Amino acid sequence: MSARPLRANTRKKPQQERSLAMVATLLEAATRVFVKEGYAKATTNRIAKAAGVSVGSLYQYFPSKDAIAVELLRRYRDGLVELVATRLSGATSETFDAVVRDLIGELLRAEGINPALHRVLIEQVLRTSARREMLGFEERLEAVLAEAMRAAKIELADPDLSAFMIVRVVLSVVQSAVVDRPKYKTSALADELTELVVGYVARAGS
Repeated sequence: MSARPLRANTRKKPQQERSLAMVATLLEAATRVFVKEGYAKATTNRIAKAAGVSVGSLYQYFPSKDAIAVELLRRYRDGLVELVATRLSGATSETFDAVVRDLIGELLRAEGINPALHRVLIEQVLRTSARREMLGFEERLEAVLAEAMRAAKIELADPDLSAFMIVRVVLSVVQSAVVDRPKYKTSALADELTELVVGYVARAGS
């Protein structure tokens, strides 16, 4: 796996409806190419062809396939933050454990993203130097979780530290299950991970 510096920033920020539609078309085409051809064989030329546009048009928005992969992952992760915030909204100390269980199950199922694409994005973005393009995601989740635990009146010595621990552990396990041990993406793993989180929260609050 290459650790070379990646050119991941988009070139032009789409503002007009036509530009937004073009970016959506390119991302959809890239998804198909990444899944069908594999990341190594995917090229900007192949992605542009799959999108039905010139490679020059692609380069107006993305300098490389790496930039496209980063944008795909960024959009998926933005959706995850919204999902977590929605699920945790209104949680109480009595319902917190059940909400955590449901969330972990949803993270393992990775609904809303092709499983093969999810694996590609973890391997090619999160496990390479392109990870720097995703800075802030974990912190956003931690802030949402810490606030939810405070609102639910879960007694913790340091809610921010507890949120840090929970988010980092859960994401690490989920990512490893997706890439390294897909056979563990099951309800049994969700149960084990939920027990780990719930047990930690109970201990941290004791």
